[in-house]
Amino acid sequence: MSINAKLLTLRSLFVAMTSVQLVTAASSTLVALYFAETGASQEAAALAPAFYSLGFLVGCFFIAGWISKIGHIRSFAAGAAICTVAALVFSVNEAVPFLLLARFTTGVATAGLFAIGDAWISESAGKGTRGRLLAVYAMVLGTMSVASQLLIQILPDDMDEAFVLISMLYCFAIVALTAARTEPPPLKAPAKVRIIALFKDSPTASVGAFVIGAVQTTLLSVVPYRAAVLGVETKDIGLAIGILYLGRIVFMYPLGKVSDLIDRRLVILFGSILASILLAGIAILGSGDETAYILAAGPASQAIQLVAFLLLGGSLLTLFSLLKAHAMDRSPPVYVASASVTMLFVNTLGAALGPIMASAVSGILGDVALFWFLVVTMVAFSVFTGLRMLRKDATANAEKTYYSDAPVTSVELTPKAKR
Repeated sequence: MSINAKLLTLRSLFVAMTSVQLVTAASSTLVALYFAETGASQEAAALAPAFYSLGFLVGCFFIAGWISKIGHIRSFAAGAAICTVAALVFSVNEAVPFLLLARFTTGVATAGLFAIGDAWISESAGKGTRGRLLAVYAMVLGTMSVASQLLIQILPDDMDEAFVLISMLYCFAIVALTAARTEPPPLKAPAKVRIIALFKDSPTASVGAFVIGAVQTTLLSVVPYRAAVLGVETKDIGLAIGILYLGRIVFMYPLGKVSDLIDRRLVILFGSILASILLAGIAILGSGDETAYILAAGPASQAIQLVAFLLLGGSLLTLFSLLKAHAMDRSPPVYVASASVTMLFVNTLGAALGPIMASAVSGILGDVALFWFLVVTMVAFSVFTGLRMLRKDATANAEKTYYSDAPVTSVELTPKAKR
């Protein structure tokens, strides 16, 4: 079956997953803005993405059994319904512990939704179309991440109403998939998590997956809170986050292609250094009197800021996919699938612990330390990558896997076969 024909049979699943990705990315920003509006502390704002990531981590291990018992479609409907209820909680309650529990529950259910989407696509495609289908899937999810921040621009200023409206997207996803004519494929056994083995095969990939999870989640979920407290308008925050996601879409394939031709770690090192520099710029502008430059910036300065965010998205948000490809290069062929799952596990672990560590640093050194925590973390990873390049030779081109972009909210992605 051709790629176009396969996409046609999977159209209902794609519609459902785009709706899920749209609300998932929008919720990350909305939750941060909600805590800022209700006067919650920066520590509480940092715990929200951490609880979500912990829930996602738990969901990675338990959702496969759930699917095997009641099936793909009913599992998807149940998970989306749970997410709907969790989103509506924000419109009726301001108690921080209750809201953190809602984010944890959302993480568990969201892991199931993406597991179903990935498994359905991977098992439905043959070897000749799987890579292209996953590439199209990744592009669609990336586009929805950008669209989510455009959605922030048109949502009501009343946060209670905003959460009610975005919860409707989960309902739309349920309708789209339960009305599908295509039957889901039979579920296959998932690959096992091999953390120690991954570190032995590729220290750069395993350490990088944790670091990128920590930095990216803190940047996308906690920094918007800080920006709102500093007086930046909600629409400007949404625009900046949207530009970050756009940077990922623009640069992910060019960087991936280059990494196929040279030592992949060189591209990773360049991206991490550039991200460190740009994060340092954000740290300087987000501290003290320098914040006034953001609030009073003219059109030219705003354009420069948006370009900086585009480059930050292109350098930071693409790193996980490059690291994933590097892990595939270093892993024995029989363990490629396990390495893919383990990379996601380590990345999610970093996403869970990163905001907590940032919150602890902020509590000790002050709120502005949040930005410098991200800078120091990225600089440390850059140094680590450089040292690994000096100690370990590059992977031979004949042993490299084909680069394929991997959305970090996904639970299972099948890498392309080795050359």
